[in-house]
Amino acid sequence: MANSSTAARWQAIEGSTVGLMREADKLKRELAQAKERARRDHEQMLLDLLELMDAFDRIFANVEPRLENADRQARIWVGNFRAVRRLLDTVLKKNNVAPIEAPDRIAIPGLHTVVETRESLDLSEGTILEETLCGYLWQGKVLRKALVVAVKN
Repeated sequence: MANSSTAARWQAIEGSTVGLMREADKLKRELAQAKERARRDHEQMLLDLLELMDAFDRIFANVEPRLENADRQARIWVGNFRAVRRLLDTVLKKNNVAPIEAPDRIAIPGLHTVVETRESLDLSEGTILEETLCGYLWQGKVLRKALVVAVKN
């Protein structure tokens, strides 16, 4: 009799252990999925911040030629907008976002998207002539490719 109750207890323990292992596996999968959702949400937030920075940069590009003739108050507002742009830049740096750099000024597939080409016999193929949209890396991976105008001979 003692053997059958011991065996029953061991079966119950084994069943509980198997159940706990299944639950642990399920929780591990849910945790991995939650981490991936959080990563995607974080990435989307960073992309949204980049769009905001781009909007500021477009404003500055349009205002800069007119700033010399602007009144004092308009220059103060532009200064305030520049301060907000710097804050956005700081937030991105804190989140490990860095601009894509091309020290050799050569477009690199995977980092740059060539949106326009121009001939230039005195420059080598792929030389970046202009960056139309800054690209960024996040934690060493491409967050957004740079859009560039490059030489094609």
